[in-house]
Amino acid sequence: MKNEKKTFKPEKLLEPFKPDNLIHALKNPDEVLKKSLRGLTNITGSITGIDFNFYSKIKSEAKGKSELTFIGEKKMEEVQLQLFTYNAERCDESMNLDDYIRIQKDDTENNYWLNLHGIHDVNLMENIGKSLALERLTIRHLIDTTQRPKVDDYDDYIFFSVKSILKDESQQLKIEQLSFVLGKNYVISFQEEVGDHFDHIRTKLRDNLGLIRKRECDFLLFQLLDAILDNYFETLDFINHEVTLIEKETITNPKQSTLLLIEKNKKDVDKIKKSLSPFKEALTNIMKDRTHFIDKKNRKYFRDLKNSCTNAIEEANATYAALESLTNIYFSSLSQKMNETMKVLTTVATIFIPLTFIAGVYGMNFENMPELKWKYGYFGVWVIMFLVLVAMIIFFKRKKWL
Repeated sequence: MKNEKKTFKPEKLLEPFKPDNLIHALKNPDEVLKKSLRGLTNITGSITGIDFNFYSKIKSEAKGKSELTFIGEKKMEEVQLQLFTYNAERCDESMNLDDYIRIQKDDTENNYWLNLHGIHDVNLMENIGKSLALERLTIRHLIDTTQRPKVDDYDDYIFFSVKSILKDESQQLKIEQLSFVLGKNYVISFQEEVGDHFDHIRTKLRDNLGLIRKRECDFLLFQLLDAILDNYFETLDFINHEVTLIEKETITNPKQSTLLLIEKNKKDVDKIKKSLSPFKEALTNIMKDRTHFIDKKNRKYFRDLKNSCTNAIEEANATYAALESLTNIYFSSLSQKMNETMKVLTTVATIFIPLTFIAGVYGMNFENMPELKWKYGYFGVWVIMFLVLVAMIIFFKRKKWL
């Protein structure tokens, strides 16, 4: 189903800014604030002008009509398909759009990996489902990009969906849903767009590197999931590098743009945590249910994958805690700078209070003031004022107020 209506993506409006370079953002706070205010204006305008429940309405309408509907952002025009037919001795590769019909579920000699880029073609997804006897609910889930990561165990296959998170060229989080169907002798992977998540796996298949061609398809699924998890670690490493730069800026010269960077990264880490938790939950379900599609000798790999997922969650929590600390340091630094400023102003004001008093006394217009007729009265007042100034400065120095 093609939807020409311009869809609203609230996560884009919620981004404070999109700096091309962190250093550039820190050195150009005015530009950052301008972009942030523009984003705030967009949010304010969207409250009255755009329907936040757009996707929810599409889902409700599709369920009401009992028809399959693509729900999400169309990220490419033409669907691309790639089929690997392999065993320990050979590997064939083809890219015709109807190659999915070549998958033989009762083939005991070959394994199949069918990879699709683009899931918006509902008719193609439905035909693939019919060819491989996939449940209609499975097709509904894989063309709905708003689904929470999950795993469903059916009689003839496992359906597995996760979120992949990477930083794009503008340093924004790029979130993509990836779904997998694991059968006895095949794996089907569904990607929203062309990406390089699995390039190294394709190389291993072509050049017969590693164990992929020597093992069953569950090992290939492990490799695919491991590649996605690597994306999380890569993104967290990038954010941690940003946190290091932000920390230096927060301590030495905190600005409003620094706070915006902190809050942006906190939101990014929060998205990663929310994606990793169901990922781990799905892996736990696989290990708990003891599905017959995961070979006993390959369960250790999925157990290791679950442990890596736990490590990623712990790293995300540590990064979020570091960003929370930077927020506290930022406000403490601002408070300290304000205290220093108030200290200087108070000291200057205190020094000039007695001098102002002296000048005020001798500025009064009384005729019977003794010092008015004195020859050295004017110079005497200056000497007294100077001595008072020096005495107060010495006093403040001894008290360590200066």
